[in-house]
Amino acid sequence: MSKNETGHAKNIANANLLCTHLIELGVKYNPSNQKLLLTNLQNIYNNAFTHQETVNNSVAPYSLAVDHREKLFAPVSKKITKLRKMYKATEGVTVAQLEDFMTIARKLKGIKKVSPSVTTDPNEEKNQISASQMSYDQRTNNYDLLISLLESTPGYTPNETEYQVATLKQEKTDMLQATQSVSDFFIPLNTARTVRNNAVYNSEDNLVDTFNKAKDYLFTILDGNSLEYKAISKIKFKKQ
Repeated sequence: MSKNETGHAKNIANANLLCTHLIELGVKYNPSNQKLLLTNLQNIYNNAFTHQETVNNSVAPYSLAVDHREKLFAPVSKKITKLRKMYKATEGVTVAQLEDFMTIARKLKGIKKVSPSVTTDPNEEKNQISASQMSYDQRTNNYDLLISLLESTPGYTPNETEYQVATLKQEKTDMLQATQSVSDFFIPLNTARTVRNNAVYNSEDNLVDTFNKAKDYLFTILDGNSLEYKAISKIKFKKQ
């Protein structure tokens, strides 16, 4: 790990490290700028540390929600392939209905329709993936469109539970709930990050700027060849 490692936690940890050095310097550290007093620097550090902890505590539930949604959506593409075969085997399904099914299925899979003139080279097929239809909201909406098509097809009454309309509707509900859960956990995480960023980088008396000023002052009172100077010079505060 680089000694100059950047990052929110590193800036905050370095603030605590600098405060420790200032304690060791004792009365030698005596800035006229009241904002650079040790007590104020310690308050800035403690405030930033608390905000970082809030961020950390918000990450886990958000990550779990994201992982759950990923797991929920992962089988969709394979299921669509099986549903296509089930729909194709349904009595009375027309070519036009099957094409309607495929239009929705391609959107769900994020695949563009291949024209006869397009190469079937595997490397070229990879380029057919389109992100435009692959957001979770869009995929859920397209899943709903597919359900509507199946529901409106009189002959579509499979005996297998996993292909029945009621099952597909429950899966759609689960998709909606999973996406909502991600949003619900993202909001407090985003708020916590904003508050943390303001404390460390953006506010008028933010941690990075204030501690860099403290370092500037230290360099005026320390001998450039001293161990204290060399140790403090390695403590970095950087904007992200």
